Amino acid sequence: MDFTYDEAQHAVADLAEQILTDRLDTERLLDLEAALEEGGSWFDADLWSALAGAGLVGIALGEDVGGGGLDEVALAVLLRAQGGHVAPLPLLPHLVASLALDRLGSPEQRADLLPGCVDGSRILTVAVQEYLAEDVHRPGLRFEEGRLHGTKIVVEGVEQASQALVTATGDAGPGLFLVDLADDGITRTPGRSTRLETVWQLDLADVPSEPVGDAGGVDWLVNRLMMALCATQLGVTETALRLTAEYTSQREQFGRPLATFQAVTQRLADQFVNVGGIRLATLSAAWRLANGRDAGEDLLIAKWWASERATEVANATQHCHGGMGVARDYPLHRYTLWNKHLATSLGAGTSSLRSLGALLAAE
Repeated sequence: MDFTYDEAQHAVADLAEQILTDRLDTERLLDLEAALEEGGSWFDADLWSALAGAGLVGIALGEDVGGGGLDEVALAVLLRAQGGHVAPLPLLPHLVASLALDRLGSPEQRADLLPGCVDGSRILTVAVQEYLAEDVHRPGLRFEEGRLHGTKIVVEGVEQASQALVTATGDAGPGLFLVDLADDGITRTPGRSTRLETVWQLDLADVPSEPVGDAGGVDWLVNRLMMALCATQLGVTETALRLTAEYTSQREQFGRPLATFQAVTQRLADQFVNVGGIRLATLSAAWRLANGRDAGEDLLIAKWWASERATEVANATQHCHGGMGVARDYPLHRYTLWNKHLATSLGAGTSSLRSLGALLAAE
């Protein structure tokens, strides 16, 4: 397999990097964080409009609804760029939910919702996690006679989203269902993630919904969510390591740069290997999903790297920065907070390792 970006993927990476670099620096992030402390939302509306205007939020959707017609690799490229800039946007849930509607939805659902998803006027989110849920592939939320009952937790982007794609179990087994978040039967309870994002508990009582796709939709959705998490983590860890390499090359101790000390060099060399592992496993999983191949093992391996090894990257980069690593006007601490959020989403490393062992044992 050749994981070198093709021309279209390079164009996505370059355009995303240009927009994010031009519109999101440390000063802008500080302003957004100050607004958040005063009751604002974890959402840069101007940046969202810029990405949508460039066609990036619909990059993997069908051309018939105005999208770019690309695949899961392009989605990974875009999320890698977001992670590299820790851009406060519900890009991941929106991209995955809209992709699911594009690939699995009915013609009516596609025509009604996807044009707005492409131009950025409509934002979607996903809800897959539940209390005490041991397996997100077998959701506990119940679907009975066209209505949903139960609770979802750690739902992102609820303030901006108009609909949520949720996993639930009905008479026919697990499936995907589309929910209008404005419905009176939904009770919202806010929480806060490590990266300062508001995440929500949604209690659904007799909420009308419509099915999306057939059997197998839950696995399809969770697989792409897992890949998207790993792609975002890749961008986070790459930039954290780059910041640390720059800092230790410039910061002097005992008359010479920190980077010339063997202990620092060896520790960062280990993190270079860890980031490379995240990159290889994630791009392999994205390539398999894009080409219709079984990505089960690759996804679990990627998630393990993006949890366990990413945590090592966070620890080492913070340690090598010392006190500078927690300064608000220096960017590193944001990458550490994002790292923690992503590392534990959809299960941490131990959970991925157990699932991988069960998958290998079943073969």
